[in-house]
This record gives sequence, C-alpha cells and structure tokens, in this order.
Amino acid sequence: MEFTGHDVETATERRMARMIIYARLGTTAFLLVPLASWSRLAAPWAAFAAAAVAAAEAWWFARRAWRTGTLHDPLLVWTDVLVSLVVMAVGSRAAFPGERNVVMTALLPFTLATPAVLGFGFGWSRRAVAAVAVLAAVWTASIFPNITQKLLSDLLGFTLWFLIAVLISGELRGLAGQTVRAQRLAEERQRLLAEYERRQESLRQRESAHRAIHDDLLPIVERVAGSPALDRPTARAARRAARRARRFLTDEHVTAFTDLMAEVVESAADLGLELTHVLRIRADPPPEIGGVLASAAREALNNVARHAGNLQEVHLYAAASDDGVTVIVRDRGRGLSPGPVRHGGGMSRSFAAVERHGGTCRIDSPPGGGTKVILRWRADPRGEDLAGERSGEDLAGEGPGTRGREPQGGPPGREG
Repeated sequence: MEFTGHDVETATERRMARMIIYARLGTTAFLLVPLASWSRLAAPWAAFAAAAVAAAEAWWFARRAWRTGTLHDPLLVWTDVLVSLVVMAVGSRAAFPGERNVVMTALLPFTLATPAVLGFGFGWSRRAVAAVAVLAAVWTASIFPNITQKLLSDLLGFTLWFLIAVLISGELRGLAGQTVRAQRLAEERQRLLAEYERRQESLRQRESAHRAIHDDLLPIVERVAGSPALDRPTARAARRAARRARRFLTDEHVTAFTDLMAEVVESAADLGLELTHVLRIRADPPPEIGGVLASAAREALNNVARHAGNLQEVHLYAAASDDGVTVIVRDRGRGLSPGPVRHGGGMSRSFAAVERHGGTCRIDSPPGGGTKVILRWRADPRGEDLAGERSGEDLAGEGPGTRGREPQGGPPGREG
C-alpha cells in the first residue's frame, strides 16, 4: 500500500494522539485510590468530585482526539489544562492539611499527563511553557501547608514530562518529514526516469521517421516535383512538401509565418516573375496577422505580374520578430500612373484587411519607374520602427528620389 506525503504526516499525528489518549485514560484510574480511604478523608465528596470530573474529561478527551487525529487542537489542550487545575484544587481539599501529600500522590499521574499533552500539542512554545509553570504553581498551592522534599520531585516531574513530550513529538514529526521528502525525491526520480524513457522512445521514433523520409519518400517527392508533365499547382505542392521534409530532416526551426512567406515566394514562379527574396523570420506574428500580410504580399506580386510591363524582376523582403513584421515588395516596372487613387480590386481588399488588424500599408514610386509596396505591423503600436526595416528597404531595391503615397482603401494607380 502506497502513502502520499500527506498520508504519512497525518498517520504520524494520529499515532501521537492515540499515545496521549492511552496515557490520559490510564492515569484517570489513579483518582479512584483516595476513595478507598473514604472514612479517613476530611472531605470525601471532594475526592469523589475530582474523580468524576477527571473521568468525564478523559472520556471527552479520548473521543475528540480519536476523531480529529491530532493534538494540534487548542480546545482539547486548554480543556485538559483547566481540568487538571480543577482536580488539583478540589482533590487536595479531600485530605486534612497535614496529609495532603498522601491524597495528592494519587492525583499526580493524572496531572503529569497534562504537560505531555502540552508538549505534543504546542511544542516548545511560550504558551506551553507558561501553562506548565501555572500547573506547577497550582500544584504547590494545593499541597500547602504539607510541603516536603517530595514537592521537588513533583515539580521535576512536570518539567520532565513536558520536555520528553516535546522531544518525542519532534523526533516523530521529523521522521515523518524525512519520509515525505524521501517520497517526493523518489517520485521526482521516477518522473525524470519516465521523461528520459519517453524522450529516448521519441528519439528512436524520430530516427526511424528520418530514415523512412530520407531513403524512401523524399526521393520520390523530389522526382515528382521536377517532372515537366505536372501542372503548376501540383508541382508547387510537391516542391513545398519536399522542402518541409528536408527541414524536418535537418531539424531546422521553421515558423508558421516562414511557411506562409515561402508559399508567397513559390507563387512568384507561377506568375512568371523572376523573384529575389530575403526572409528574416525570427518569431511568428499572431496567425491572423501573418495570414493577412502574406495575402497582401501575394496580391502585390499578382499586381506586378499584371501591370509592371515587360520587366518581370521583383524583390521581396520579409522580417518578423517579437516587435512586429515588415514585408516589402519592390519591382522595376513602369511605376504608378499619375492621377487619383482608384479603389477596388484585390489589393484594395488585402490592404483593408491589413489595416483592420492594426497594420499599415504604403506604396512608393520613384519618378523613373518601379513600385514599392511596404506592409508593416507592430506588436506595440507605440514602439519605434522595427530594427532592420531600413536595411530591408535597401535589400528590396530602394533607390534615391522616391516619393510616397499612403493608400486610401487600396493602392493608387493600379487596381488589383
């Protein structure tokens, strides 16, 4: 049967409570001894009253301690102290003043159990020490005037019972604490062992998958991707699958936004564009942000293919970090036509989606031709420009003497 740490400590407290229950019930029987000399007592009723109160309290003490399973119970401890004081005060009145030591000797075992209750219940605390001092003082007052050398032995008994109870309870609770720590250490070792075995199994499965992909699947996919008989969408899907497989084999860290932008790059080949691209993806933007930015970049490439003229060379730059995202599409085509901004078309919808998600869109065009679409989204709208944006614009082919326009619902000059 396995026990948790809580079970071990609870079981230890219950055992200590039962030890004191047995002591309390056993020492109560000593209060019956004075009743055997009923006729020689000064006040037999006092001896009977002390015995009755002690028996009632012992029964109540046993039931409560057994039910709660602990001596960390202020009501239980202080009731026991109070009853012991009453037994001393009342029981001592049963004897004549010069014979009180005789009667009090019978009461001593019952009252000595109380310092043990204090030691197990409160430990080495100020209130416990004060209670033991009060018990000793009342015991001395109850014996007076029959003071003898035996009083020193009695007072030493109060002190030793308390100290021994404190030491025993400390040892038992310390042993329980060590057991709990040992259990937790064993559980942690079992957890680490299970985690190690899980990782080893995962590594074995991964190696097996690597071999299957590298030796069997990847050559077939790459051969299919290079087949001239395939239609463009199927060839593109095959190339994407081959690229992802190689990334899996090399454990290359690839973000979701990297895949989105890779698909944008592949779409340029389908459009007949000669694309130069730089991707610096260090972190993923939120999925909805990455989706609208990739869609807008793809639509910008579509716009280049439709309107840039015969020159099909295009530059794409994308950077993403924890601060935000920048995407730049730059062509060397014939540039924007003069005149007012016309709304509508695919780019108009793509730009609107970027702006709805907190991004910005801008179109720049130098007088000599060419167009640059700049898409930006910042994680903190109040932050500074993203690091690397300027170098990204350079990589995207920015030339001197550009002029910028902010789109109003869509790109100026050309419809998507």
